[in-house]
Order: sequence, then C-alpha cells, then structure tokens
Amino acid sequence: MSDALIWRGYTQAELDRQYNSRGTVPDVSLYLNDYAARTSQAKTQLRCIDNLRYGDQADKLLDIYPASQSNAPVMVYLHGGDWRTLSKEDSGFAAPAFVARGAMLVVLDFTLVPHTTLPAMGEQVRKALLWLHKNVASYGGDPQRIHIAGHSSGANLVGQLLLTAPAGQIKSAVFISGLGDLEPVRLSFRNEKLHLTPEVAAQVSLLKHQPGRICPMLVAVGQNETEDYRRQSRDVADHWRAQGNACELFELPGRHHFDAVLEWADPKSALFRANCALMGL
Repeated sequence: MSDALIWRGYTQAELDRQYNSRGTVPDVSLYLNDYAARTSQAKTQLRCIDNLRYGDQADKLLDIYPASQSNAPVMVYLHGGDWRTLSKEDSGFAAPAFVARGAMLVVLDFTLVPHTTLPAMGEQVRKALLWLHKNVASYGGDPQRIHIAGHSSGANLVGQLLLTAPAGQIKSAVFISGLGDLEPVRLSFRNEKLHLTPEVAAQVSLLKHQPGRICPMLVAVGQNETEDYRRQSRDVADHWRAQGNACELFELPGRHHFDAVLEWADPKSALFRANCALMGL
C-alpha cells in the first residue's frame, strides 16, 4: 500500500480505517440485530400504524408510532446503514421513549444504493417530509412541530433536509455519528459501492454549504468512534453555530458508532432529555 497522503495527512490505508465504521466493533451484526429486536418489541408494546405509503414506489413506506394524545410533536427518524442497508423494520427502537414523553415517532423506508443515488435519496426523504406535513394531523401529529433525527448515513440525510426543506418546516435536528463532508468517503474504499463524484460529494455535504439560520441541532458522537468521525462531528457543530443556529455537541463516553444511537433512544440519557427539551416535552 502506498505511503502517499490522501486526505488530511492520512495514507490510503489509514483513511480506509478512519471511515470503516464496521471495523470498530468485533461483530456489527449484534447491534443491527438489536435494532431489529427492539423495533419488533416496540411494535408489540405500542400502537403502530405501519406501511403507510408516501409515494408511488414500493419502498416509499413509513410507520407511525402515535402518541397517546392528539396534536403531538413529531420525531422523524432516518436510519443509517451506509446508504445501502437497514429499513424501518430496524428503526422503531426509540418509539417507547418518545411515545412515553408525548411525542409521535415516524420511521421511513427509502430506496437504497445501488438502486438510487445519494441526492435522489435525499429528494425521496424530502417528499416523505412533505407528505407528513400534509397528512400527519390525521394520525395525531402536529404538522407545525416536525423534528428530525438521523444516525450515520441517516445523519447525512438530515443534512440534506436541512439544506433544502422549506423555511420553518423542520423545528429541530439531531445528527448522530454522521459526516458533514463526504469527500473523504469518496476517497476511501467505501466509494466502490457509492460511486460518488467530487461534485456529488460536495452537493450532499452539509459542511460545503452555508444555509443560514434554520433550527437548533444536537450533534452526538461516540467517544470510541474513529478520530475523523469525532472531528467531523465537532466540525458540524461548529459550522451549524456559525450559521446562527443553536447547537450542542454530545461526545458520548463508552459509546461507539453502532450504540451511540441507542443513547439517543434512552430516556435516562442527557442526549434524550436535550432532544425532548427542543421538542417542548
């Protein structure tokens, strides 16, 4: 392997290590299976209105976990999975925590790579947000209080939504274990599957744009994630503040890339409490 420096002083081998989130845990399937098991349990414990269609394609589906009262604030969660895996069936694990606090949780399916591109994926979740804005009141949600959260590649989708959503549509955002700049991803081994060009990487990178004042944000990253994931989280928080938005950074002790999102779903955690405060709960 060449010793040439590829990105911020990293060789190709080191850059690949920095952006290989699955390589940071012995067995990633333990955590992916846990997401699915927690979601299945949530569907057993709570009311779930599943497989609502927000578009014409077969995978344009969402599940709603309603709050017990009407006109509830709405949390929309965008799953991770390297833009290539996972679904809403792995994504309802936060429903018990949010529903207990009086919020509705919505989880989405959307087309994944290689059957789409990252900008098209962002456009698809934008359409889901518009559908919710028009229809969520029918299921007990307040369309004027829509909040978004995303983990890993889902955090990139959060960034895309913040760059393009109509003014005032998103009330707050949570960016968990995500990347604000996809240029190092393009330069890493991951681009064998993603096929990013420099132009597309910049188009979907929050750090490459100055959207101005949009909404408050929470940024969270595990202290056991790689150095560049942690740096990017700090950069996202700094960039968001520089746009005139309130932003709080949570560096989560003992957490890694795959369990940091579980802290967001933990009603005892400071991250969850901060999210509830942004939602007025």
